Amino acid sequence: MRRRPREACVRNESPSRILVRAPNWIGDAVMCEPALRGLRALFPSAEITLLAKPAIAELFIAYPGIDRRLVYDDRGIHAGLSGKWTLAGQLRQHRFDLAVLFQNAFEAALLTWLAGIRRRYGYVTDGRAFLLTDPVARPDRATLVHQVHYYWDLLKPLGATGSPSVPVLAVSENETRAMDERLRDLGIGRDDLIVGVNPGSTYGGAKRWLPERYAEAALRICRQVEQPQGRPVSVVILGAKGEEELGRSVADRLTVRSAVLSGRTNIRELMAATKRCSILLTNDTGPMHMAAAFAVPVVAVFGPTDWKTTAPYGQEASIVRQPVACAPCLLRECPIDHRCMTGVTVDQVCAAAGKQLGHGDQPSAISRQQLGPHHHLPLQGVTVFLDRDGTLNPDPGYIGSPDQFELFPGVAAALARLTRAGARLVVVTNQSGVGRGLFSSVDLDSCEASSIAA
Repeated sequence: MRRRPREACVRNESPSRILVRAPNWIGDAVMCEPALRGLRALFPSAEITLLAKPAIAELFIAYPGIDRRLVYDDRGIHAGLSGKWTLAGQLRQHRFDLAVLFQNAFEAALLTWLAGIRRRYGYVTDGRAFLLTDPVARPDRATLVHQVHYYWDLLKPLGATGSPSVPVLAVSENETRAMDERLRDLGIGRDDLIVGVNPGSTYGGAKRWLPERYAEAALRICRQVEQPQGRPVSVVILGAKGEEELGRSVADRLTVRSAVLSGRTNIRELMAATKRCSILLTNDTGPMHMAAAFAVPVVAVFGPTDWKTTAPYGQEASIVRQPVACAPCLLRECPIDHRCMTGVTVDQVCAAAGKQLGHGDQPSAISRQQLGPHHHLPLQGVTVFLDRDGTLNPDPGYIGSPDQFELFPGVAAALARLTRAGARLVVVTNQSGVGRGLFSSVDLDSCEASSIAA
């Protein structure tokens, strides 16, 4: 008798309690978000728990694709060997039957093995194959793929099909309101257009473009934005703890209204501030991926890192780089003259910004992004086609009653904004449940009417 593939066993067993080990870096976690949604679609009835370091756990507060967050505090209670044993004991209490490891380290597999999780599923990386019950071959390095696809492809043996969508993040209305009030206290009005600048990089100095060039580019882009819009324009400088001085060095060179938030925000506040931007000038960092997930136009300066794998997904045209023989080197600090970054000019960045905002010869690469939170795009005559299950609502399988239908948070408000902007909305859904006799066409009409009313 032929033995079933291991991945088929996992899929057919329908695990009821799944542990997901999230990536450790903010940018990687954002790029993993489509795969989290894909995992939820594959196992709609399972209880999914996310194990993540504090910053990543904060990133996914109130995220609809997971049921619980467990914080891996490797600098506190979970530090050292005794801390790892403590964490393994905590995981054991939840009696998970499947662990999906998006994090590549040996430690991730070891912890789930110590926790006694019966099935441990992940890429064969960092010498951990013997700890995995369901090892997945890592993609061939000769064929570079974007990190979004790297995480998505891990799900393919479990049954995922198609391609990943653009990462999506959300902040609450209260978080948005609190950031508006904070910016107002700093002299930036609720209707101001904001040019965001993220001049730092926690990974290392090699990824940083020059602060004086960021300042000059921001000033020129302020003029680009202000002239056609006729609205106040301000600059908001973002950054992590330890980058306060870098942020001030950019602000000191500006002659427009500005606010420095570098080192003064937690993850949720950084998300709200990033979403508030009309455009973000940035290095290859976590906030770059946040901005793309909020559909904020990005201009990303790349040097030592590989733009092919970590460009803001869906905004690959936003990349500005100087092709040099030594890049990408992936080094934290440049051992020579930093030519990959010093070769990038202000003119290049401003030209890219013009295209992103639709002020250049090319149409805007981000037609879905509004210039400011209260500005509506002219969508008269535009038809927007939307897949329903997994896009507008969780996909629990066949829906046979309106009572089973539930929209994702924020969907109703987003659809309302599209219709107010003049767009026609068409929702597409495959309802083979009618053909299978699971419910009638009358039931289907009732369910669709309920979704429209919602």
